[in-house]
Amino acid sequence: MMGNSARRFWSLVLIKGALCAFPALAFQTLDQDFAKQARTELFAARYERAVEFYRKVLALEPTADAYYGLTRALLRAHRSKEAYAAADEGLKRAPQSAAAQTAAGLAMFRKGEILQAEEYFRTAMKIDQNYCGAISGLAAIYTAISKPKTARDLLRQAYLTCPDDPALMLARANTLRGAEHLAALETVLSGLDPASEDARGVRAHIASDRALGDRKVRRLISAYEPARIKLVQITDAPQRVRGLGLRVQFNQRHTATLLLDTGASGISLAPKVAQKAGLELLSDESSEAKGIGDKKPQDSFSYLASEIRIGTVVFADHPVSVFRAAKDSDVEGLIGADVFQKFMVMLDFPALQLALEAYPDAPGDDPQDVNAVPEGLHRVVRAGNHLLIATSVNQSPAKWFLIDSGAFSNLIDTDSAREFTGVRQDAFTGVRGIQGKVNHVSRADRITLVFGGFRQENPNLIAISLEKPSDSMGIGITGVLGMPVLGQLKLTIDYRAGAVGFARPK
Repeated sequence: MMGNSARRFWSLVLIKGALCAFPALAFQTLDQDFAKQARTELFAARYERAVEFYRKVLALEPTADAYYGLTRALLRAHRSKEAYAAADEGLKRAPQSAAAQTAAGLAMFRKGEILQAEEYFRTAMKIDQNYCGAISGLAAIYTAISKPKTARDLLRQAYLTCPDDPALMLARANTLRGAEHLAALETVLSGLDPASEDARGVRAHIASDRALGDRKVRRLISAYEPARIKLVQITDAPQRVRGLGLRVQFNQRHTATLLLDTGASGISLAPKVAQKAGLELLSDESSEAKGIGDKKPQDSFSYLASEIRIGTVVFADHPVSVFRAAKDSDVEGLIGADVFQKFMVMLDFPALQLALEAYPDAPGDDPQDVNAVPEGLHRVVRAGNHLLIATSVNQSPAKWFLIDSGAFSNLIDTDSAREFTGVRQDAFTGVRGIQGKVNHVSRADRITLVFGGFRQENPNLIAISLEKPSDSMGIGITGVLGMPVLGQLKLTIDYRAGAVGFARPK
């Protein structure tokens, strides 16, 4: 039998052991709870809340998965610099983990370091071939370099591995058609915070697709053959050409002058112009119109034109975005060059001509990879339908510049400009975009740009923050090539191959 003193001794030992064990067990439980909550917030698109919970996880136990989640949440919350720091820290602590390698890849992609991002994603897949973040990251790269089939295959693989990830669920939904497509979108929406921007976009998507029914949009109903279309000059002063435009007829009712904007996508009109043209409102649900400027994004509504006619080129059932800032005193809206992406597009700015060349094979509904860049053209990175060209700034390694015929000036990001030259404030120059006036404008001294076989000197380049456009595109842009350079050149765009060419008109 055990004596009283022995009992007291072992009781004390057990109590002390329990006291020692309890904090570790409690921290482990807290860590698991915080990790679960962080993932829940991330998948619900409550990104700021997700950041809070991932930081709590890391305070208790710095895991590679938490660094990946934190990096992803910070990027979606538009806190890119913090995301870069989180990815760096994760890589230092767990360099041999797929999660940390993937976080580094996400950070590099957002910075615009595409080759480095690919290296990180591929390293992650060597560690864990089924790590869905790395697979979808690689898919984003193939999308950016215009290899849609490879990107689709990778996204399908990632979805099968992580079928509850809303980003992958949405990608899968967009490969479906009809009722199955709508049901998949509804499933995505059910998991999102109704107040989030993500949910707003999905609601607008569902409403528009439901209104469209089985109608096929953007149908080319004119012959698939070469076309030549006259461009018109857009001026904002008696002697200053702001840009070039196209005359576009809507529903055989109203002909509008639209600014030809390679930095825009699709067709955008102001509400009164849409009314004049007799466009069909698809949905009362709105998305956001984003661009240059420091005001809040405007509400953008989806409409449908039963017919649009541009020269001899005619489309049926063409979507149109409608928001107030699409119109100003000189134009009634915007038209992106991607409207003609079924063709090889040639913009001869000095000659005021848009030329469309038909591909040898008629355009299909299932885009395939084009492995070779046509001779004389240069690979671009696509952010949606925006085109980014590799550009050297003062002999630097290549940076990404947006090709934007809607910009009255070349632009450079203010923080980036400070790496290359002196920057001073400019209180007299006004810069405006879709989101209104830019509050802080500067000037960068002596910037030399080299791109696509051309070199341009900019002794006094306008500098503004391009952080918001970079957030919207998901990739860092250092500058904008506007009409001061494009207006002197002939621009060729091959949307299929993801390539552009620049030439001096003969």
